[in-house]
Amino acid sequence: MVKTRARRDDPAPGPGQLVLRGILGDAGLDVGDLRQAAMLNAELYGFYGVSVWVADTAWSRKRLEATKLVKFERYAEFTVAGLTARGLSLWATGQRPHYDVVDERNDLESLITLMRATPYVTRDNPRVDREEH
Repeated sequence: MVKTRARRDDPAPGPGQLVLRGILGDAGLDVGDLRQAAMLNAELYGFYGVSVWVADTAWSRKRLEATKLVKFERYAEFTVAGLTARGLSLWATGQRPHYDVVDERNDLESLITLMRATPYVTRDNPRVDREEH
């Protein structure tokens, strides 16, 4: 049975806000990881979505690195504008500062293709907790 993932009634993040997603390994965004994340989201909540964290004044990059991204040695850094320029949307889901990147057509392959085609920077996480691995 599909659970309903609560969407928050937050205002949309601004175009320049940073969107962060932990990445596995050294190769950047992995197709298999994105597909698995989106498929699990669909099984649980009924829509394809990839979990991300959006930085703001309350949740700075440093705070996200030390908390939400602490188990990742690297993460991908997008901007809201970069994702939305590809036709993707950010849904405020779960607890702040969590969002899901979605293709509103709810098409798995389009979501993965568009997300990987969006410009991003790979950053090392200086706050990684190596004990978490």
